[in-house]
Amino acid sequence: MPGTVAESLASHRPALWVEVSPPRGVNPEMLLRHLFALRGHVDAINLTDNALGRVKMSGLVFAAMVKTRLGIPVVLNVSCRDRNRFALMSDLLGAGALGIDAVVALTGDKIAPGGAAAVHDLDLYGLLAMIAMLNRGDTGEGKDPLKTLPALYAGSVANPYRSNFDREVEILERRARAGAKFVLTQPIFEAETARRFLAHANRIGIAVIFGILPIKRPTMAKYMQDKVRDLRGAREYLDRYAGMNEAQARTFSIRENLALMRSLSRETAGFAIMSGGGPSLAIELALEFSKWRKAENP
Repeated sequence: MPGTVAESLASHRPALWVEVSPPRGVNPEMLLRHLFALRGHVDAINLTDNALGRVKMSGLVFAAMVKTRLGIPVVLNVSCRDRNRFALMSDLLGAGALGIDAVVALTGDKIAPGGAAAVHDLDLYGLLAMIAMLNRGDTGEGKDPLKTLPALYAGSVANPYRSNFDREVEILERRARAGAKFVLTQPIFEAETARRFLAHANRIGIAVIFGILPIKRPTMAKYMQDKVRDLRGAREYLDRYAGMNEAQARTFSIRENLALMRSLSRETAGFAIMSGGGPSLAIELALEFSKWRKAENP
């Protein structure tokens, strides 16, 4: 399927994305200034969709700003949690009209008790089916096909650290059959788990974008251990942050993640650097990897 993101994932060099949450308020200027540094270095900005159940600016609106102001392709996360099927279809049509390069279908993080009610009118398989339907020029009404709608390159999510790994592989196969062309993983911290997951993804025929999470401070590593499910396999790595100050943690994280990305660069379709530790740390790592990638693939 043609398209900037699709082409970058099929390239001989690993794609590089930076995952960003849209701003909390109505002023995007500070975040856009940060992201300006990524021009010419990344293949896409991956925008989250009210991640962790916290309200942010519409990803669709911020995607338009990224594309028009920065000229960087966008991969838009779309959650089933917050919209019924009419709203999902409207947003997908909007994404197509804006020339959004790819869409990640996901269920959406759980909402804390006392928050908004989750919708889940469609599950992510229904969302993938809707994307495929729109790619055929059909809104479900059986008339007036949308012949000018750009094809939306569809992906989903995966967790290489899931304790029931066989179940994770089954889910991966099902998502590929439903139309996912790529998966964006939860963060990986060491190559052994990444390669085990990649072997199954290659067999299934689905591209893998490994999530990379720079750790800003030791308390962040501790939070990952205590609060994030199915990261037991990463405990040995996360334990190494104990006793560091913030400057030491940042330096160690950049060095270790850069080495991990280099070691996997010829095996995977790409990497998405997550900004959970703040956009500045994710941008720093992205620029370092971009420099290395350009030297390796002039």
